[in-house]
Amino acid sequence: MMAAFMALVLLPAGMQAQNATDLTRKLDQLKAYPDVVLVNAKIYKIDTGMTQAQALAVKNGRILAMGTNDEIRFLAGPSTEVIDAKGRSVLPGLIDSHTHPHLWAVEHWLGGEGDFSAKKYNDPQLQIHYAKGNDHATILRELERIVRERAQTMGPGKWIWVNLFGGKDLPENRKVSYGLFPAPGPAGGGAAGAPLTRQFLDTLAPNNPLMVMVGEAIGPAANNTKAKDEMMKYLGTEMVGLQARTSVTYEILFRNRLEDAADFIKREILSCLSPQGITTFGNHYYGSPNIMKMYNLLDQKKEFPVRWAWYMGGHYGKVGSNDDPQIAAYLATLGDFKKIGGDYIWNAGMGNEGWEWGPQGKGGIGTCTGAKPLPNANPRDMYMPCEQMMSNVEQYGGYQYVKAALQSGLRIGYLHHYSDGTFDALFKVIEDEIAAGRITLDQVRALRISTEHNPMIRPDQMAKIGKYNIMPGFNGYQVQGDIKGGAFLKNYGEQYMTWMAPMKGVMTAGGHPVFNTDAHLYKVPPESKDMDYPEQWDGNIWGFLEFFVTRKMPNDGITYARNEAMDRPSLMKAATIWGAEQVLNENNIGSLEVGKLADFVVIDKDFFTIPEDQIHTIKTMLTAVGGKTVYKATNY
Repeated sequence: MMAAFMALVLLPAGMQAQNATDLTRKLDQLKAYPDVVLVNAKIYKIDTGMTQAQALAVKNGRILAMGTNDEIRFLAGPSTEVIDAKGRSVLPGLIDSHTHPHLWAVEHWLGGEGDFSAKKYNDPQLQIHYAKGNDHATILRELERIVRERAQTMGPGKWIWVNLFGGKDLPENRKVSYGLFPAPGPAGGGAAGAPLTRQFLDTLAPNNPLMVMVGEAIGPAANNTKAKDEMMKYLGTEMVGLQARTSVTYEILFRNRLEDAADFIKREILSCLSPQGITTFGNHYYGSPNIMKMYNLLDQKKEFPVRWAWYMGGHYGKVGSNDDPQIAAYLATLGDFKKIGGDYIWNAGMGNEGWEWGPQGKGGIGTCTGAKPLPNANPRDMYMPCEQMMSNVEQYGGYQYVKAALQSGLRIGYLHHYSDGTFDALFKVIEDEIAAGRITLDQVRALRISTEHNPMIRPDQMAKIGKYNIMPGFNGYQVQGDIKGGAFLKNYGEQYMTWMAPMKGVMTAGGHPVFNTDAHLYKVPPESKDMDYPEQWDGNIWGFLEFFVTRKMPNDGITYARNEAMDRPSLMKAATIWGAEQVLNENNIGSLEVGKLADFVVIDKDFFTIPEDQIHTIKTMLTAVGGKTVYKATNY
């Protein structure tokens, strides 16, 4: 290139013009120019020196050059796309290290958007109906009416799906609807003598598969016999509630319709991830083989608008689950396949959300605490004392699963941590393996074991988190409300406030905490909402981020451990480069540097200088994955 340029400048002016035109045409035909240049920007690279640039150039999905506007404009050719940031701030694409778009899509497009999917995919079964009311009698009457009308409209053999919703929001719904189910869900519920038995549902829909759930991802549910039989036929087991949402949708309703399923999930990503600035997400993979198939189809067609770090699951079913008597042999047979994949889909290790499951264990280890309950604590929300759990921890399938994975040298991640005692169990399995000589400290640190949710961590646990290079993920909202961290505070007292989502404490101990949402980032009707996070955060990732700077919850006005507030550069690292470390891909994503994938987001305000209580007002203006624009605001 330089030799051609020097030869050109030594020619007479007329010949220079002709040869310059020829050179430009040749370079264009050789596709030597950048595909995209971004100019007039305030680019925060989030590199080691936290440096900035005005512009960048993209070639083949990666950053070719960074510099001033003049330097980068000089590189552009006739076919180069020019994106003018108009002086706005630019960040690396955000990494949501824990979210479930294929789960959120179900309630969103089958329920929250009414009959959209039924019409779009020409199948009336692809719609969730809602039985709503303020008391049991009203909800049951609505349930009977909906089931009767659906059965008459669709005919026998067609799936009927009804969600129950009582009151005006999820906390009220738990009080009204949960008591209608005999069996509890992950968030509780279940009542002796409750009406929604299998036998009762059989009388409502004797000729149709019928699923009844509550309007919340983790609530109780029930199936009739027809639904159970169809699940046994296609899934090999009966699924309820959370498990059924994805397995029934993708394995039964979208069965043999992979193109439709791929379009369905692409719509969710473009509506709910891309407009937030999310360019990579982390998620487990289990329960539905079609989930991998539809993502892979989008990747093969070069239509995947996001990157996916996937974890091999160990949650549902028999083989590979906490209940598998041959779990050690299963994991040893799998082999170590972390980091294997491409630019859009790669494996991040073994994930087991269900290694920890409730006060009684239920196959996983039990949630336990070193805290002392208040005299008026609700027994339903109390954790077992850790001395009780730890003395028996090796009997739990969840503990045996993590131990077997560690012995096989596998990277363990996506582990639920809903109690401080869960870290005690994780420390024990690590230390026992080190003491036995089966693994070294350096090998443990290299695994970057990751944990999820983490509403409570004791101050005395911080040093070991740093020592073992554990990477906890935080979403913030689980410190409030009526379940998880919120329920813990109500039953154990605010003297444990310093335990609540201590992101800064992890960082101070030498760890790299990671930001995530575990939420559906779209504003849907209350009955279609997935989790109990503040209404002010509906469809707004910047609200989630603001909490970790202010530590103030917008719905209750409570400040949760202000001394745990993150400085903004560190928080942005948690949402970008540290997230990339957690999903084992920091060499390609997480910062804007030459050679890395060109994932960036343009925002309308400067995250680093705007008043901290205004971070939630930031709007994502443009999102690019590999330099390709996947979202652009209408007012860009």
